[in-house]
Amino acid sequence: MSTPELNPAIPQLPSGDLQRTADFYRDRLGFTESKLFPEHGHLIVRRGLVEIHFWLAASEEEAKHYGGASSCYIRVRNIALLYEELLNRGAPIRYGLTRQPWGMNEMQVDDPYGNAIRFGEALDA
Repeated sequence: MSTPELNPAIPQLPSGDLQRTADFYRDRLGFTESKLFPEHGHLIVRRGLVEIHFWLAASEEEAKHYGGASSCYIRVRNIALLYEELLNRGAPIRYGLTRQPWGMNEMQVDDPYGNAIRFGEALDA
């Protein structure tokens, strides 16, 4: 009997404006806009092996309400280099490189709708 294979999880985060979200992730975080489906209220962005999906909320207020409780964790190699890149891109960094007691060096960016995008690298990496 074969065993099902699970692939990486893909976060689905709220957006109040899919084009604004695509622009932010491209310009500030270095993602590419892979697919925008405005008629279906869906956006997919990618960077390297990371893929994030967005759904269109009924309003900007609703997106910010749900976004304030939504997050995504992305593991990184060479987080210091990414940190410098995001600073140069003008990303709104909520907190910079922080050594966490759980063995990760992390930083966080909040997108326009309050979705927390946290990047982390294992301290023993």
